Amino acid sequence: MSSNDTKYVQTELNEEEYERFRKLAEEHGLSLKEAGHEAVLEWIERQQKADPKDAAFTVLDDLDNSSLPGTAHTDTRKEDDLVEEWHGNDESFVLPEEPSSNP
Repeated sequence: MSSNDTKYVQTELNEEEYERFRKLAEEHGLSLKEAGHEAVLEWIERQQKADPKDAAFTVLDDLDNSSLPGTAHTDTRKEDDLVEEWHGNDESFVLPEEPSSNP
């Protein structure tokens, strides 16, 4: 980066803030300049707002507006093959054998 591309920022810290900052920078093997640069970049990332139109934020609205049924129904008769025998407690049930690899 050329000196024309570089901008400088400056801030003031009280004694306690400065010592905490200095100690953390030292613990991470960074100079104060490097630690300050990292801190500013992290702050910028945290402050940037997400796009509210991003699909990650609208998927629930899309589901609400879709033609899906209001309630889910389960037909337990189709689940009989999952458990051969069940005696009403967690200690006594048998799962079916592995499906055969032969078609």
